[in-house]
Amino acid sequence: MAPFRDTAGSPALSPAGSDNSLRTHLRAATMAAHDLLDHAMQAASGWQTRQDYARFLALQHAARAPLESWLAEHAPGDLAPPPQTPLLARDLAVLGMDLPAPAPTLTLFRTGAGPALGTALGTAWVLAGSALGNRSIAKQVDRVGGGAWPTAFLGDEAMMAFWQGLRARIERPAAPAEAEGATRAAEVVFAHFLAVAEHGQAPDNARESLSA
Repeated sequence: MAPFRDTAGSPALSPAGSDNSLRTHLRAATMAAHDLLDHAMQAASGWQTRQDYARFLALQHAARAPLESWLAEHAPGDLAPPPQTPLLARDLAVLGMDLPAPAPTLTLFRTGAGPALGTALGTAWVLAGSALGNRSIAKQVDRVGGGAWPTAFLGDEAMMAFWQGLRARIERPAAPAEAEGATRAAEVVFAHFLAVAEHGQAPDNARESLSA
């Protein structure tokens, strides 16, 4: 994943110095995972050479494919981010690279049961929030690649527009059950990306049900 920094346009704290929005809750609960994933993705791929950049895009595609499939099937329309795997496929094709095998499908709910409340919200938050980091990476890629490397994925305006809409929802407090479900989903999605960065696949514990 691109460096995940959900900080742009953060809501101001209340006069008492606290903020009980879902966004603040998610950021606090996953801060360590943010940092761990940033370092792991940089170590696994980076974007200092054409080969590094191609590997970065391949890891992104492998990790996002099962998540996008799950969201397309289970997420409400307003919580289904625009698919980015087609953009990644386009960039990889320009670089002359084949598509990677997708990471194992995440089992985000138990067979016969619906997704836990907040699951789609937490998953969408992680994917959309990464678009903020993509902006910074795009500038570096443009500089290192001399403007010759493809950046359809990094420059996706549709995801940024989706993020702006999602902000309005997460900058309000959430019911405890929804906040708990969104947090657990975000944690599992971060673990999924981390496993793909480190090993090329998601571990069994990252594919566990979020309704457990």
